[in-house]
Amino acid sequence: MKHRQREECLTLKIKFYIWLSLSILTALGIFMSSSIEGGASGAASMALARHLQMLMSSLTNLEDEQLNFLVRKAAHLAVFALLGFNVLNTLKFVVHRNSLLLFSWVLAAAYGVIDEIYQYFVPDRVMAVSDMLINAAGAFIGAGFAYLLLRKGGMYR
Repeated sequence: MKHRQREECLTLKIKFYIWLSLSILTALGIFMSSSIEGGASGAASMALARHLQMLMSSLTNLEDEQLNFLVRKAAHLAVFALLGFNVLNTLKFVVHRNSLLLFSWVLAAAYGVIDEIYQYFVPDRVMAVSDMLINAAGAFIGAGFAYLLLRKGGMYR
């Protein structure tokens, strides 16, 4: 019996460290992306926008600036959804379920605010309140999705 409990405890620790590693890697990816100077960042998102335009004929009606704007904002939403998802799955091992969603969202959204403040100091980048709000929305979507999966599966810990 004690051997089985030790195995379960070890399994939970391993899962915690896996989710923690994923959260840290996601945050580092966001930081590295935010460290790219404005011109290079804009060129990368424009290249992606053009590829999307070739794949989806409905996007051909959009001007380059509009498409670039949509790609950049969708990227904010997506990466912070991933961060929110990973953070909630990390914190489910250490935070009570009643505050898990709120705490995970606040932590991921706060990182989004810090990321935008950091961009103020990167050449040709700007700090935008609208991006902070999009980051927070993405964090909520990701954390909320993870929370719903946990509730459905009945596994809070």
